[in-house]
Amino acid sequence: MPTTLREESLDKLENFINNGVLSYSFSRNYDLGPSNRKNISLLSPYIRKRILHEKEVINKCLKNYSLNKIEKFIQEVFWRVYWKGWMEGRVRVWQNYNKNLKTLISEYSVGDKKNNYDKALNGETGIDCFDDWIKELINYGYLHNHSRMWFASIWIHTLKLPWELGANFFLKNLVDGDPASNTLSWRWVAGLHTKGKCYVASEDNIKKFSNGRYSQKNILNKQIKLPVFQSFMFEKKEYNSQKFSKKNNLILLNINNLSYLDETLEIMKENSICFVEHAEVYEYSDLPKKFNKNSMDEYLIFLKDKKIECKNFPTFENFFKFYEKSEFNEIFTFYPSIGYELDYLNLHFKKYNVNLNFIYDNFDKLCWEYASSGFFKFKSKIPHFITKINC
Repeated sequence: MPTTLREESLDKLENFINNGVLSYSFSRNYDLGPSNRKNISLLSPYIRKRILHEKEVINKCLKNYSLNKIEKFIQEVFWRVYWKGWMEGRVRVWQNYNKNLKTLISEYSVGDKKNNYDKALNGETGIDCFDDWIKELINYGYLHNHSRMWFASIWIHTLKLPWELGANFFLKNLVDGDPASNTLSWRWVAGLHTKGKCYVASEDNIKKFSNGRYSQKNILNKQIKLPVFQSFMFEKKEYNSQKFSKKNNLILLNINNLSYLDETLEIMKENSICFVEHAEVYEYSDLPKKFNKNSMDEYLIFLKDKKIECKNFPTFENFFKFYEKSEFNEIFTFYPSIGYELDYLNLHFKKYNVNLNFIYDNFDKLCWEYASSGFFKFKSKIPHFITKINC
């Protein structure tokens, strides 16, 4: 039996390869409930922290099956990569979301708006599937991807609640919650991601793909008014083009990039590693918070077993005092991608007037260049990506 999250992730991957990946394309859309997830991989929490790297998932799958046999699953792995790359070139989408969210939290804290909002959060809407998904999300930290779409559609189009509040609720509770995938998926359902299109859940679709568990009729709004569409131009970033090779630097660990790959360990062995035990960068609920803590605790033990020492600091103040007295060249961290973790790091390094450098993942650099427009154009490059990562 697996004893660590890393072992658990590899065990789940092996089981999915042997028992689920070949049937994934025609079974993946069925949400059979939290007690039956055999038709999906359940790898997303580990990939989110890079406890399991996308390259590992793709390579192991394609060592067993050809691309044309498991293409749909491979595409799903690349969806998350695409969302992150799309957001990297449009940081204003993330900034606008957070700005709007602050206003909406205040606006929905009083009066009738608060009452309607609270009914949704407490699973008291009278829409059976939605109310169950609220409880499931809180109790398990997970929802099937199809149910996430249905949930968001009901939240926005039937309950008439702002998408930003729903996205925030998801991010607080999902163990695999990713700022890019979460924000952009909610925008897509709302009709803000693709001009002239939104996602509208139907009762027949929910009944079919929930295997008949939900069959309420005439409860969902079908009269949809599309929002005013805002276009955000893709702005290319310059990522460091060479592999990180400098020595005598300080590398600061962050919860978003706990890679077990040999190439990551080689970088660490040539530098000094540290970790700041700072407060949560975001108000996660108990399950994501616990997963984050366990992920980091186990990673620190893994590094110790690999003879890689890691110096812990209780606060950033202690960390920067140590750095000022040290003789390290620079401070680096493995790039955490756009989201609250990156915002938190940038805030503290700006406060102490210290430069933070990023080590960019080679897989990300390879893929993000092609995430400037829609997924279907990005999808056409998947064979190219696979060739480059030596499958």
